[in-house]
Parts: sequence; structure tokens; C-alpha cells
Amino acid sequence: MEQRLQHFLPGNISQALCQTLVHSLWQGTLLALLAGFVMVLTKRSGAALRYRLLTGLLLLFTLCLFCTLFFELQAPPLTGNQIPEALEHGNLWAVLLSDLGSGLKYINEHAAAVSVFWLAIVVLKALRLLFGFYTLNRLKKVKVHQVTAFWEAQLTRLAKTMDIKRALILLESGIAKVPVVIGYLKPVILLPIGLINSLEQREVEAILLHELAHIRRNDHLVNLLQSLLETLLFFNPAVLWLSHLIRAERENCCDDMVLYHTQNKVGYIKALVRFEEHRVTTLQPALAFTGQNGGMVQRLERMVNNRNSTLNKLEVMGLALLLVITSLFVVLSPANSIRSVIKSPQGAVKPDFNRSEQAARERELKKKAEVDASKRRGQQDNSP
Repeated sequence: MEQRLQHFLPGNISQALCQTLVHSLWQGTLLALLAGFVMVLTKRSGAALRYRLLTGLLLLFTLCLFCTLFFELQAPPLTGNQIPEALEHGNLWAVLLSDLGSGLKYINEHAAAVSVFWLAIVVLKALRLLFGFYTLNRLKKVKVHQVTAFWEAQLTRLAKTMDIKRALILLESGIAKVPVVIGYLKPVILLPIGLINSLEQREVEAILLHELAHIRRNDHLVNLLQSLLETLLFFNPAVLWLSHLIRAERENCCDDMVLYHTQNKVGYIKALVRFEEHRVTTLQPALAFTGQNGGMVQRLERMVNNRNSTLNKLEVMGLALLLVITSLFVVLSPANSIRSVIKSPQGAVKPDFNRSEQAARERELKKKAEVDASKRRGQQDNSP
């Protein structure tokens, strides 16, 4: 079975993929720590700054990921019979490293199977993502109705205030339950049917401004990158967490832009509450009014209290644990790289804690043998 998989995916490519995926875990750990510091240190900063910093971390991580894959493709295959010197010491950290080395060696030995399994999941998730795009494309064509000329004129006016020169389309949808932007080159704004008549004009304008803010900021580009990374690194909790933070700050940025143009916080909060009543889970590629997973309560609290959200207790505990583990690894880990750990013929050989006792017994036996030999020589010399 392993040989068939190797024919499907060459050994050097499968090893490079496995090593890149493994490296993405510790890189994700550093990413999570940096994102946590950003959230804590920018508690009093604007949402735009937090969004840029978090997005910058995501772009930096993406660059590191591609560089890692490139270097792993250029690196020689992981073979060799050298056992890392640091694992010869009988201590607990060496045991942990030996277990890590055994796991990494197992992954390396079954690189083809791991790569094919990962690729199969990525294909399934990519098909799901493509189906989401197809569904969204159908959403702007099925059960949609033109709005009145008055609201088309209002959309044009609001787009000018946002300095948007692209052609825009505003439709009412019998399927969509929340306002949503669909499309990138020629964006279509869908409003749930009947909501225009149930809200005041200023509230509807605030909703339209929020959607126009997404278009003005070109949020679809970062959203697309997030979707791709979440598809490729579905197993990496740090990437998923950072993507969640970015989506939350993106909605906050759009809220700030609406408040800047309307100068009516109470009216906008009222509009948020009205639309929250109709909130449903939206498809991932869309930029919906309530955000990816809602997050309405946090957005309302932020606007009411004029204070950015920070890390919750669970996130603080998780980051503290990651910081402790990372610090211990940096302080106690050997100079050998992960690749050298995998080079061990049996992974990383677990140290024998009885080795020192055995060596002491051997020294005692040797010393005793020398004493006995000395006594025998003395007896022979004293003999007539």
C-alpha cells in the first residue's frame, strides 16, 4: 500500500509536504503568541490598526509557509543513522524529545500516506468551498427583485461618499436572511425582502454603508486568503483562531466607518438589533452584515462602551500555556534540529535511566577484580 502511494506522490514531495505541515504547527504557535500580544497591547487602539497588524501576521505566516515548503523541497531526504547527542542524557526533557522524535520519524516513514490523507481532506474541503461560491452565485439570481429607483439613487449617493466608483447592484432577496455582499468585480448587495419597508430610512442607509465599507476596503481579498488557509491548514488551531480574530476586527472596522459617516450611534445600534433578529449562519465566502459567526453581542458592547474586546480567560490560559512550553523548549532543547531528531534509525532512542547505575556496578566489579588480582599477586610474591 505504501509503495502504491509513493507512486502516486513521489517521496521527495511527500516528505516536503509532511515536514511543511509539521513546521506549520510550531510556526502557528508563534503566530498565536504574537496575535495574543497584539490583542493585549492594542486594547485602546482603533480597530483599523488591530486589523492591519493581525492581517500582517497572517501574510507573514503565509510567506513562512511557502518558504518552508521551498526549502524542504530543496533539502536532501531524511536518512541517516546518527542519534542526537542530546538524547543520550537521562532526563525528562530528553524523554519528551525522544517521544517527539519517534512521532516525527513515524510521520516521515509514512509520508506518502500522510500526504495523500491530507490531500484528500483538502480536496473535500475545497469542493465544499467551491460549492459555497456556486451557491452564492445562484443566490443573486434566484428569487431576487429590483429595488425602487429611490433606493438605487440612495445607493449611488452613499457609494460616492465612500469614494466607490465601481458599478453596484442592489437587490432584494427572498432567500437571504441578512444583508450580504456577493461578487468582487461587480458587487451585488442583497437585502432580505421586506426589510427596507420595515426599517427607517436612516437605518437602511446605515446597513448599506456597512456593506459599502466592505467593498471600499476590498475585504474580499483577505477573506479569500483566509478561506484558502483554513482549507489547507484545517488542523492548525492557531490559524483558525487568528482567522476568527481577523473577521471580528473586520466587522469592527466597518462599524467604525458607518459611525464616522452617520454620526448616529444609537440609530446604528438599533439597526444592528433589528437585523440580529433575522440572523442566520451565512456561507463563508460572503461578507455578511452580522459577520461570519454573528459576534453581534461583542460588536454592540464595543460601540456602547467605546472599548475594544480583549482575550477571554480561556484564550489567556491557552496562550500562557503555549508561552511556557515555548520558553522551556527554547531553554532546554538541544542544538539539534527536528530533522536531526528524525534521522535516528529508531526515531529518538529513549534514554535508559539505569545506565548510570549499571556503569557504577561495572566500575565496582572492575575495581574488585583489580583488588583480587592485586591480592593474588601479593600472595604469589610471599609464597616460598
